Amino acid sequence: MYLYDNIELQQLIMKELKKDSKNIHSILFLIHVESSIYKNDKELERDILKLLERYPLFQKSSYGFLSSGKIIVFSNSKKEEIEKVLKNFLAKAKKENIYKNISIGATIRKNKDTELDTLYQQVIRAIFHAETAGGWQYFFYSEEKENKFLESVKNFWEFNKELSDSQFISRLISDNKIKNLFERLDQFDNISGLLSYSSFIKKAQDHINNKNENKKLAVFYADIIGFKTLNKIYGEEEGNRFLRAFSDFIKANEFYISACRVYADNFIELFTIPEGVTLEQLSVKFIRDCNGFLQEEAHFHPKCNLGFICGMCAIDDRNESIYSYISKADDVRKSLKPSLTSKSEVFDAPKKALYLIKQERLRTIMTALENKSFIFYLQPKINILTNEIIGAEALVRMTSFDSNIPPLMPGDFIPLMEETRDIVRLDFFIYKKVCDYINERKKKNLPLFPISVNVSKEHFKNPHFVQQLDYIVKNTGIETKYLELEVTESVFSSNIADILNAIYDLKSLGYSIQMDDFGSGYSSLNLLKDIPFDLIKLDKEFLGRGEISKKNRILIKGIIALCKELDIPLLCEGVETKEQINFLKQSGCSLVQGFYFAKPMPVEDFEKIYDSDDIEILKEV
Repeated sequence: MYLYDNIELQQLIMKELKKDSKNIHSILFLIHVESSIYKNDKELERDILKLLERYPLFQKSSYGFLSSGKIIVFSNSKKEEIEKVLKNFLAKAKKENIYKNISIGATIRKNKDTELDTLYQQVIRAIFHAETAGGWQYFFYSEEKENKFLESVKNFWEFNKELSDSQFISRLISDNKIKNLFERLDQFDNISGLLSYSSFIKKAQDHINNKNENKKLAVFYADIIGFKTLNKIYGEEEGNRFLRAFSDFIKANEFYISACRVYADNFIELFTIPEGVTLEQLSVKFIRDCNGFLQEEAHFHPKCNLGFICGMCAIDDRNESIYSYISKADDVRKSLKPSLTSKSEVFDAPKKALYLIKQERLRTIMTALENKSFIFYLQPKINILTNEIIGAEALVRMTSFDSNIPPLMPGDFIPLMEETRDIVRLDFFIYKKVCDYINERKKKNLPLFPISVNVSKEHFKNPHFVQQLDYIVKNTGIETKYLELEVTESVFSSNIADILNAIYDLKSLGYSIQMDDFGSGYSSLNLLKDIPFDLIKLDKEFLGRGEISKKNRILIKGIIALCKELDIPLLCEGVETKEQINFLKQSGCSLVQGFYFAKPMPVEDFEKIYDSDDIEILKEV
């Protein structure tokens, strides 16, 4: 992932650039960490943050993460101060002996008009020099260094008597026409033929800033439903052909100004809103036209049912960055998922209100992550036949980090963190805390109990997840049987083979794999035949909030019988009444979890119950 792919991070740095317009000596730098065999990007980021957070300079800087172990930082500190920190940081990181290589590229903002794209390209060139020099060092971008590099390439060919090549390089350096040709090639996406993302951003921003342009403008952010299936069935060549056809289709739009393919099947377009027409009407027209386009294309891939999801946003304030409008259109697009049919909606007043709430929550989440303002509560799991606590589930909670900002509830921050993939960072923070807690009890010779943690589907997109998790557990010094892993069936919506491999690997290492919210989706029974779960957690919706319906009683009894036949323990979630307890007892279910006994509670409160000989604090069964 490049900086161009992370709109929120771009907005953050651009905001800092504007705020810092008087200081033309601010510095942008990029840290690239090469993974060790047992480390993936997120764990490396966490460890690097541990090193960086020792330095006050870093704590007062703005930063964000890119993939492939890349951390980008914006600081208004002086070059001398940053150089001192980077030297110290590299020396300490090298002593850790767990990193293959760390390279750092940096650039100084010497002109207040220098744009972020230019700074980022300079950083990329600087890190290239750091890496080609062997790594474990930092480089600051300089034009002199770039010219020396080009000269050295030229000299290399001349030394080897490759006259034609050296002439070519010399011509490349001096011939503006050839330079322009290469610049032009860099401006376009080689699959769709549309502008590259960075070129589109520049062109769109210039168009918005044009004072002579008085037409109403808008952007859309669209992606293709079923594109992965098309690629899988008909191959990449047909997928690319379809992307080019769609690119030609949107360019033929009479209101078209410019467009780009962001990545994969995601497209952005800048267009005009004609007089007397609303954006809502254009949204309806877009889907109607898209459906016509799909009908014309259907004979190329008859086995695929394709569609489009699109979010549109009018540009109502030309002083606002194009990134902001793209982000709003993208937010509308995401709100329409999942969908099996084409949909398009606009960023209207109600969506604006929701968007502002979301942005505020995202800011709160990022600050909470930076301040490590997350803890875990424990909710006991009970055996209702013996009235014993058999374990607990760790549930994350945000703590207060600012008296003016109330902590968010899990239902408010977890879905957003799933969307931004920050859930991975949060999960591993909690995994480490849980492991440390179990280890502390072990050191104090207190009785240990298994604690289950939730595993997001985002983890299974990382091929090193198993090694990363196991490294934390082994490094903490606890046995795998004390950290249980809960997965929901939504995890299995794609990449089944990879997920199954990961689960079998986890089981071979001794981890208990539990299916959470069983019955909440449509594929629960099918999963039971393929995956060796150690426990099934029945979704709380089967019990309801009051009396259990006749249908649900039949279903619950059937699931209990099925689990007994399969020899898989069953735990019923969401138990809230004595009547529910009695029904479950009579039906043969002995394991429960729910508010009837206890809500999720601080660790200290849980320990008062678990470590006492008398657990009358819990309701008698």
